[in-house]
Amino acid sequence: MSKWARMFDKNSSFTITDIPKLSMLDFEEEGVQVNANAQEMNGTDGVILGGRTTFGSFKLILRFWYKGNDTDDYNLMKQRLRGLLFKRDPYYISHSDMPGKKYAVYCEDNAITDVGTQFGQFEVSFVVFKGYSESLKDTQSLNLMSDFWQYGNGLTASEDTKYTHHKNKFKIFNGSTDTIEPAMNRHDLEITINIDAPNGFKLVNKTNKTEFEYTKKLTTKDTLVIKGANPFLKNKRVGHNTTFEYVTIAEGYNDFEIQGDGAILKEIKFKFPFIYR
Repeated sequence: MSKWARMFDKNSSFTITDIPKLSMLDFEEEGVQVNANAQEMNGTDGVILGGRTTFGSFKLILRFWYKGNDTDDYNLMKQRLRGLLFKRDPYYISHSDMPGKKYAVYCEDNAITDVGTQFGQFEVSFVVFKGYSESLKDTQSLNLMSDFWQYGNGLTASEDTKYTHHKNKFKIFNGSTDTIEPAMNRHDLEITINIDAPNGFKLVNKTNKTEFEYTKKLTTKDTLVIKGANPFLKNKRVGHNTTFEYVTIAEGYNDFEIQGDGAILKEIKFKFPFIYR
């Protein structure tokens, strides 16, 4: 089966390897850029850590081979790739060697190795500016039989792997290699809640002790949507009705509970991609 590479954003999608006579050879993910908040102190061993480690961007390299009909054809191909890859706005890349992942990128370089006058190898370097890759699909698109979800990506074939729940106690599985942290690390997380809560409610992650609290009355006619760390009701921000806290989702299974006097959950949905360092 031929390898493929695709670029896409919310408005469009294009399979690069659909270009006639262009084939993908291989890919490379460069190493993780670690930004440790560390300082050496005279008279002590090691270093002092002043805070959490963060991660910088890394490079994704895709290599292609093109066999042109003649010199003019080859030169036109070079120009076409320049216009295709170098965009003002970032986009996503996915490819057949890791079909369940996507990378938020901008193109940094297109190094060309000419082989004669009509053949060439293209080594395209992308900067993965978020510092991590993501699952191609989010948790609301979950299908265990789909090629979009790779078992090596953390997904488990378990009856607990659900992201829509109707009881006050439930589990959420995070197959990432990191905690889903919507505020500090700006990870995508959307939680949609339909609840009867005459005195407000708490959404508590008992696994990592994080919680979200809404202090006002809600009925099942209301739909509360938490986008990242910001709650919305009827498309209006309602953070002033909260304690300004938010939940994060640790790696693996997380035990959640809806708490509150008289609070009865009708439905809650978690929508997020897995992230990979």
